Amino acid sequence: MLKKAIRSEFLERRLQFGRQELIERTDRMVKLFANLLLPRVNYLLSYYPLSERNEFDIALCAAQVQIKFPDVKLSWPRIDSTTLEMEAYMVQKDGLYAKNRYNILEPLNGEWIQPELIDLVFVPLIAFDKKGFRVGYGKGFYDRYLTRCRPEVIKIGFSFFEALERIDDIDGFDVPLSFCITPSRIYEF
Repeated sequence: MLKKAIRSEFLERRLQFGRQELIERTDRMVKLFANLLLPRVNYLLSYYPLSERNEFDIALCAAQVQIKFPDVKLSWPRIDSTTLEMEAYMVQKDGLYAKNRYNILEPLNGEWIQPELIDLVFVPLIAFDKKGFRVGYGKGFYDRYLTRCRPEVIKIGFSFFEALERIDDIDGFDVPLSFCITPSRIYEF
């Protein structure tokens, strides 16, 4: 299947989940994430989940990282829609935030974090395949950003669906995940 068709089908399938089903799938995924052995995480790049798209509540896993590594520095992306570039900025308790043109909440202030410092990235996705490639929302922000991180950065996706056999239009710009967590298992790539 091609990314465009996958994006359309799986977004629609995800939007069909009722509240209880979302809660149950999320609970299973959070429990699996809790069992994942992570090396020391000093810098985490997470994001603000879009509930209107039934995205996985990533904040639950970010909170687990903060419990395990109390000194972790949490950041969220801020994008430039004209250049299609993305940067990580520290999340601050009393910081200022605003929704960008894609309705994603971003930090307006806060310290910029160099991509080379990031240890762990929670990567948003709609679906993924057995090689760790993912279908996102189609702008390539994360793929471009991840190439600027250290090669050993850990990239974790969370999917309410199991892996597809393959995504047919993967190209040289696509960056595979390190892990993807679903309600039934942890995939390692």
